Amino acid sequence: MKKTLLMAAVLALAAGVSALAIAGPRAGAQAVASIALPDPGGVEQLFEGCNNIALTFPDGTTSEAVVQTVTPAGAVQSMWRYDASQSRFLGFSPGAPQASDLLTVNRLDAVWLCISIREATAVLHEGDAGSTVELGVGDTMDVVLEGNPTTGFSWETAALDASVLKQLGEPEFKPDTSLIGAGGKFTFRFEAVAPGQTLLQLVYHRPWETNVPPEKTFEVTVTVQ
Repeated sequence: MKKTLLMAAVLALAAGVSALAIAGPRAGAQAVASIALPDPGGVEQLFEGCNNIALTFPDGTTSEAVVQTVTPAGAVQSMWRYDASQSRFLGFSPGAPQASDLLTVNRLDAVWLCISIREATAVLHEGDAGSTVELGVGDTMDVVLEGNPTTGFSWETAALDASVLKQLGEPEFKPDTSLIGAGGKFTFRFEAVAPGQTLLQLVYHRPWETNVPPEKTFEVTVTVQ
């Protein structure tokens, strides 16, 4: 069974090579993600498909660390670098690191970042607090909660069994308007990684107020089958 899963992961990685031909964004295409490169790289916009990027990370940076700098979390399906000495592509897949052979990168490496934005299987809002959510392994779930970080408050994960439900990256905040001090929405994304059940608890508080109850609490029970 394990060999079968590894073979499927290898085939999925190999399929990414054929997508390299569509790396360039089509006319009028909208960026769907971005990567924050260390100086002097800055922020690079990323499009659906495979994007050719010159990295500015220090030599020996893990591929996993590179993927974690891409927003939104979970957008990277694979990363590729052509190895001229072997006349082939080396690849890294966040979903199948055990089948990957591009484990580290160096400064000025040219890589292909293959981006695909998956729609969440479930999207929860504050009105869903107290409910039970059923997911299948591999499903994703977004939790969208209102808040205003200019007040010092932010939403954070307080309880979660990461062996069942994994948080993908840090929450994103989008203000409702362009006005200074505007409130908006925090979006958390989670992925179901194994069968089981977990309580997911998010709290809205000022992180430095350690002995003060949270302003708001959001809880749901997540069952993964």
